[in-house]
Amino acid sequence: MPDAPPIPAAKLSTQAWIDAARTMLIRDGIHAVKIDRLARACGVTRGGFYWRFKSHAELLDALLVDWRETNTAPMLAALDGPDEPDVRFARLARLWVEEEGFSSAYDAAVREWARSDAGVRAVVHAVDEQRIAALCRLFLDFGYEADEALVRARITYYHQVGYYALDAQRDDVRRAELTPLYIRALTGPLGGVTSGAG
Repeated sequence: MPDAPPIPAAKLSTQAWIDAARTMLIRDGIHAVKIDRLARACGVTRGGFYWRFKSHAELLDALLVDWRETNTAPMLAALDGPDEPDVRFARLARLWVEEEGFSSAYDAAVREWARSDAGVRAVVHAVDEQRIAALCRLFLDFGYEADEALVRARITYYHQVGYYALDAQRDDVRRAELTPLYIRALTGPLGGVTSGAG
């Protein structure tokens, strides 16, 4: 059976290239995200890449923007809004546990990439600070003083990053069962556990 004809280069969207690069980054690491490999994965010629990007570096910049937007915006959205802080914290916990709108694998892959690229490391650091600041605002809303709000925000965030870094064995049912206890431990005496927090 003959191979399927290649997709016309102009029909492959910019997002399709970014999606392919994301998949390759998560599966194989940043050193695997090469134009030739992406073109083969997308079923187009190498020249098709240049319909959408001026260079490999431009694709990597777009991939980093994609990570920032897809993995940080849902966290900030979960923490924002007029709801009581315990409701917002529970919403964040569900996001982390259920990973709908957030990918721990994407986060881990970008952090691994940052080990070998100072520019990416700077972006990851800025994103970490943005996420911690959002958590800090939440703890301020709980009623904690500034220093304790910051410390609780850092503990919460470092706990989650550490969970993924250790590649803990996933038992999503058990993790959901324990979520109210995690929330109680992390939010302390001024926090609370809402129904359906896990």
